[in-house]
This record gives sequence, C-alpha cells and structure tokens, in this order.
Amino acid sequence: MSVKRIEHIDVWRFFAVMLVIQEHFLLFSGVDKYWSQVETYSLQIDRFGELGVLIFFSISGFVICTALNAEKHSSGRICLSAFYTRRFFRIIPPLWFYLVCIFLLNKINTLQLLTSVSFLCNLSFFQANCPWLIGHTWSLAYEEQFYLLYPLLFLWAWRGGKSSRILVAIIGLIISASTLIYFKQIFWADYCIYFLFLLMGCFTALLSSDSMQRLRTLPFWVWFGAIILLTSLICVSPNDSDGLLKLLCYPVLIQVIVFGTPTRFSIIKYVFENMSLSYLGRISYSVYLWQELATAYYSNTPWWQTLVYIGLVFGFAAVSFRYFEIPCQRLGTRLSNRLKIANS
Repeated sequence: MSVKRIEHIDVWRFFAVMLVIQEHFLLFSGVDKYWSQVETYSLQIDRFGELGVLIFFSISGFVICTALNAEKHSSGRICLSAFYTRRFFRIIPPLWFYLVCIFLLNKINTLQLLTSVSFLCNLSFFQANCPWLIGHTWSLAYEEQFYLLYPLLFLWAWRGGKSSRILVAIIGLIISASTLIYFKQIFWADYCIYFLFLLMGCFTALLSSDSMQRLRTLPFWVWFGAIILLTSLICVSPNDSDGLLKLLCYPVLIQVIVFGTPTRFSIIKYVFENMSLSYLGRISYSVYLWQELATAYYSNTPWWQTLVYIGLVFGFAAVSFRYFEIPCQRLGTRLSNRLKIANS
C-alpha cells in the first residue's frame, strides 16, 4: 500500500526551514551590525526559529506514523527492521556527508564529530561538544531518539484503540512536562515537550478519515485565526510563559495550521500546491544541514554576502537531493522491501 505524497506538507517544510534560517541569519551571522533593531526583537526572532523546528517535528511524526499505519493496514503487521532501514537511508547518509565535510575542513574535532554522529547534541551534558556548525543536530537527536521509542508505542497502540492510546501517551507527556516545569527542571521539561510535538503529529496521522476530512474542511476563518493566534502568542507573550505555551497551545495550533491547510481555496491552493515551493520543501533536509555553514558568523562579511551563501546552499541541496539523497532513499526502499518479504 503506497502512501500518497501530500504536497502542501512539503511546502510547510520549506516554510519551516526558512523560519530557522531567518533566526540564524538575523541573530548569529552578524547582521545586527547593520540593523540595530535585531536585539530589540531577538526573543521573537528566536521563537519563530524554534517554531520552524516544532513544525518539522510535527510533520516528521505525521509522516512516519502514516507510513507505519499504511503498512499495518496492507500487511497486518509492522516490520521494524524495514522501518529502521528506511529511516537510516533517509536521514543518515546526508548527515554523515555534512559531518565528514565539516570534519575534513578542520572545523570540528573527533570528539565533536562522534557526539553529533551519536545523536547526543540535545543532551545538556554533551552540548559543550557541539559548537555552531554541528549544534543544529540537536533537533535530529530528538527525532532519532523518538524513532527508537515510537514503533514500540505504535505497536502497543494498535493492540487497543489506536488514537486513544496515543492520546494517553500525549496526556502523560503533558503531565510530566508540567510537573518538571513546576519543579524548574526546564531542560527535561523541554525534552518532554519536543517529544510531544512528534507524538501530536502521530496522533493526527491516526485520526479517522472522517476526522481528517473535518480538519481539512475547517472554515477559512478558523485556519487563519489559528495562524493569527499563534503569531500573536509568539510576538507578545512574556518570556516565562514559553514552556506552558509550547505545552498547551502550540501543539494543537500547529496541527490545525499545517494539517488543516484549506487548499480548496484558490489562493491557498496557489501557494501550497505550488510545485516549486513543494520541491524546495523536499530538499529542505540538506538545506537545514548546510545552512549552518552559510549563516555562521564571519567577521567583516556584509549581510548580502550571507544571503548569497544561503542561495548557494539551496543550489547545493538541489544537486545533493538529485544525485545523492534520492539514490540513497531508493536503496533504502529496496532493502526495506526485501526485509518485509524475508520476515513475512
């Protein structure tokens, strides 16, 4: 059973990576030397950058759960070795390519390379080993750690009410994060919160076809209102409210905004079914990896030159996607199919 590609989700991937890039460009590439207001709005810029990552997490949870759900429906079982093979060839080769290049350029040392390769940059006691050029792999660390746990949760959910059991896990994360926030264990609270976004994407993927149809046919004012509300919370909420907002408001709003995108309206359809934007979303993984090199702070580099570097990253990502990532993904799919047959 093949899973139909949802084009508007690819467009959201593009918007998500642009949110990350705007944060890195404005806050860390030295552009503040030319625009004094950057420091004034640094909190909002940082929040919009994190929003990009949260959108990525939600989409990732949705996509992997949709694929597992399709496999379960078509064959009646889940082949975990096939699942991990697909994820390996989707995530690891581009990451290793980036890390090896950075290492060969003598930008990171062996310990830093091993920390990133091991997906440990999201853990506080390893973060000192993750400087700028590999610091962004903290988000990949969360995803990989989630991939280790989620298939087991998925199989457990399938033994009962799928959505209800995932909802129980979501409630458990909310309670855990709230408790950790109360006791000021912010790092571990954030750990639960980031997993929450991945799990919320999974919950959305497991909605019944009727529920998903209702989500996709929400009135335009509801969808647009969710965007306005999320933007307003990011812009005006106090700094000490971030944890609770990410816990109680952002997950639901992102599900409505991303997966409820009303492409039945011509203007929305023009943007979210645009093939060029969809393609940019498909190459966004390599863009996310390599933009760190483009947006690093280089002394005496004018802002426009950083934009040129970012443009070059998109060009490089397109070449990498065509000649490296797609072949790796196809190899992963072939090996995955063989494992399914061997374990059937």
